[in-house]
Amino acid sequence: MRQGSYRPRTARVIAVTSGKGGVGKTNIAVNCAIEMARLGLRVIILDVDLGLANIDVVMDLRARYNLGHVIRGEKRIRDILVSAGGAVSVVPGASGLVELANMTDGQRDNLIRSFDALSSLADLLVVDTGAGVSRNVLGFAGAADEVVVVATPEPTSITDAYATIKLLNREQYRGRIDLVVNMVSSAGEAGRVAARIVKVAMQFLRERVYYIGHVERDSAVTSAVARRRPFVIEYPRSRAADQVRRLAAVLAENGALSVAGASGAAQGVPGGFIKRLFRVFG
Repeated sequence: MRQGSYRPRTARVIAVTSGKGGVGKTNIAVNCAIEMARLGLRVIILDVDLGLANIDVVMDLRARYNLGHVIRGEKRIRDILVSAGGAVSVVPGASGLVELANMTDGQRDNLIRSFDALSSLADLLVVDTGAGVSRNVLGFAGAADEVVVVATPEPTSITDAYATIKLLNREQYRGRIDLVVNMVSSAGEAGRVAARIVKVAMQFLRERVYYIGHVERDSAVTSAVARRRPFVIEYPRSRAADQVRRLAAVLAENGALSVAGASGAAQGVPGGFIKRLFRVFG
């Protein structure tokens, strides 16, 4: 995709989620966001992993305020945005604030409304949800234009990825569901894991899941995390960085195609994400 060729009328929303923790979901979200910004998009990352928010750690950001201040009505969401360099900004989560994982209806409504202000500031919102299948996780994922489910070859991860897809299907999610297989030893292993998930989703749910790529185990990722730096910046020539660039190109192209054919509540319609959040949490 040519740099700067995709400019939606309002922010498109991609939710990155997983059925279980420890699969590298946040790393995928952050590094894909950076690479999509390099394709010419203004990107805001929303850290809504309300129990274990850690994007500020992965990106070595110094966040004075976070979503907790917004939920409590102390700050506007624009006030808590942190620049992560280039065309990427972050809405920090509120790590360790247990009450945020159990918001009241009023607090949740306040948070949902505040997201509307982000639509004019970005082309793309990348939502890093919590792991698992709680109401908050499924709510944010179910309101997105596109959901990226991250899995690994571990049997429990495969099972939980399918459970996430099944619950989205049960909630009548109508957006696109993508699959990324992380921490694999080879493309062949990734393909086998993906084929299993895609086949079962179609066979038992009649749900089409799109396998968009993989990221292999790479010491560069571990080293970058230890340095509190995204690996596409710290080790741009690493195998993992190259594979994430391919993922980002697919996701950016998905957005261009979706906007070209959008109508009704599809991508490019102001307030679509907010309206869907209200329907999910209403």
